[in-house]
Amino acid sequence: MLQGLAIGVISLSASWIAADRVEHESIARLDQVAKTLSGSRFPVRASVLEQLKGLSGADFIAASDSGTITATTLPEAMAHVMITESRTATPGSGKLGEFRPVSYDGERWLVGGVLVLRSPELKQLLVLVPERQWQADRRGVILPPLLIGGCTMVAMGVLSYVIAAKLGTRLDRMQNHVGKLAALQFDQLLPVTGNDELTSLATSINRMAQELLLGTQQIRVTERTALIAQVAGGLAHQLRNSITGARMAVQLHLRRSPDSEQESLQVAIRQLNLTENQILGLLSLTRDAQREEVAGRIDDILNTIRQLLEPQFQHSDTSLSIDLPPEQGRVQLTVADAEQMQAALLNLMQNALEACRPGGQVRVVVLLQESLIQVDVLDNGPGVADAVRGRIFDPFVTGKPEGVGLGLTLAAQVADSCGGKLSHDRIDHWTRFRFQIRRMGHELKTESC
Repeated sequence: MLQGLAIGVISLSASWIAADRVEHESIARLDQVAKTLSGSRFPVRASVLEQLKGLSGADFIAASDSGTITATTLPEAMAHVMITESRTATPGSGKLGEFRPVSYDGERWLVGGVLVLRSPELKQLLVLVPERQWQADRRGVILPPLLIGGCTMVAMGVLSYVIAAKLGTRLDRMQNHVGKLAALQFDQLLPVTGNDELTSLATSINRMAQELLLGTQQIRVTERTALIAQVAGGLAHQLRNSITGARMAVQLHLRRSPDSEQESLQVAIRQLNLTENQILGLLSLTRDAQREEVAGRIDDILNTIRQLLEPQFQHSDTSLSIDLPPEQGRVQLTVADAEQMQAALLNLMQNALEACRPGGQVRVVVLLQESLIQVDVLDNGPGVADAVRGRIFDPFVTGKPEGVGLGLTLAAQVADSCGGKLSHDRIDHWTRFRFQIRRMGHELKTESC
């Protein structure tokens, strides 16, 4: 509206200025003719007036001092009427007097005159311009600016409507999409086209939708984790009590049994110990209460895990090798929380065992670095499925049909609480899980480990 108003004002101003300029230029030309004739001493004849009419477009009437018409470009009868009704001559100025309207035979004329002092024959000169010609000249200069301004306003109005409709459609689509986001519907994204502010806004909305989707998924996982953790904690506590009772019964029976039955009973006790360690790992993941930490060495922890998993390795025909630092350096393998460390490494080694086919290999390599203890667990199985490769450390994400998806989550949580990290990669047909924690005596992220 402001642009339209500005264009209208400019067009009207240009038309008025152009009309005023044309009017002044026409009067100036006629004044020049009148000045020339008023200062002349030669006789003014009809032929001279006809030539002046051809140059200026105006009609002329020349009269003597007594009012007798000496020359004219108009019919004589008309000239007599005009000179009788016109009283516009100005003496001695050399310029036309004020133009006054005079009607003749239904047509209006604008008449101006001047008194001539020097010529012996010409004493009065009238200049007549048809009003229609005057108006036509004015229209000729007024119409172009008005037409240009009008066309510009129409074009601007159409363009503004098209742009507003296009922007309005995009804004409505964004508004509807934001309403869907408010209703937690993240299945679609806004189309991003063009290179304007709305495109940037659409990109920001899509980014916000993706972040909201991730946040919502994390909230759902957190809620589900909290619920399952609460249920699993109670079940794990009850199962641990039951396993402890079963193990005590087997140990009591072991004391009373002959030597031929002791090997089978020892296997049963190891399986009960393995199950208890797995339950302890689940409890360490689910409980929030502080517990007393017991220090231990990585080599002792790995030997304990080897004893627990030995029947499963033998049953699946899978070999297990553990590479440790030299004996004199193993004292630096001490960690503050042996229970958590055993639960984490037990999960990693059992996952590696389950990933191997019969006849496979599992390797555990322990290295001492400047401030870290690094434990690599490698297996020559097929590797992590592509569908879960980027989410294997999230709770309840697993590539095994019978898996729960908490083992790697537990190991990653232990690594994080000990100021380290757990990573995964695939190297030369080997799947490697690298477990890194800070050594005791170095700066830790937490007081544990």
